[in-house]
Amino acid sequence: MKVYRYLLIFISLSILSSCGENQEQPPVVVNQTPVPPSDTVKVEESPQTKEERIADIKLWYSEIQKIGMQNCEIKKRVKYDSFDSESQKIPFDQIVKICKLNDSYELIRGEFYGYEWLCEVTIYKKNGKIFFVFVDGASEAWSYEKRYYCDKDENVIKHLENEADGGMEIKGGGQEMKLNPNKLKIQDNIANYLNDIDYVLNGK
Repeated sequence: MKVYRYLLIFISLSILSSCGENQEQPPVVVNQTPVPPSDTVKVEESPQTKEERIADIKLWYSEIQKIGMQNCEIKKRVKYDSFDSESQKIPFDQIVKICKLNDSYELIRGEFYGYEWLCEVTIYKKNGKIFFVFVDGASEAWSYEKRYYCDKDENVIKHLENEADGGMEIKGGGQEMKLNPNKLKIQDNIANYLNDIDYVLNGK
């Protein structure tokens, strides 16, 4: 009887021991700091300096010169001019060329003529925005040049002017002019030329 009791105790202890060995251990949790995806990290670009912008403009200008004027639509309109209000009016052709050079560059050139004067204005655009304007003209023995450099918002960042008298050739880039803080938009600085262009384009 005692042997039977001991045998039962031994079997019970063996069963309890094996049950304890089969119990799952809780997982070990390691503290980790979540890392955001790389595409959510924002890198702030430093604003472009005036010198960097002008360097870009010179590069774009050079590329346009290599392409040349192509894919141009030409419009003409006559405008009358005279020496003074009492003189007979003389007809002069006013010409505007709009050239779509490629998907990026566009060029608008206005050629305007009057009594003993002429003026040519060329507007350079990249992706629909003006980045440079060059104006040259002459009246009798006086000639002049104007250069306007623009930022990405079409504000003038540099304005150069040069002139020559007595039929002399213009040399150098010209003198840098002081910018009017109330008229920084290129449209304000070349308003008269834009009006001349509109006169031709809107004519019948």
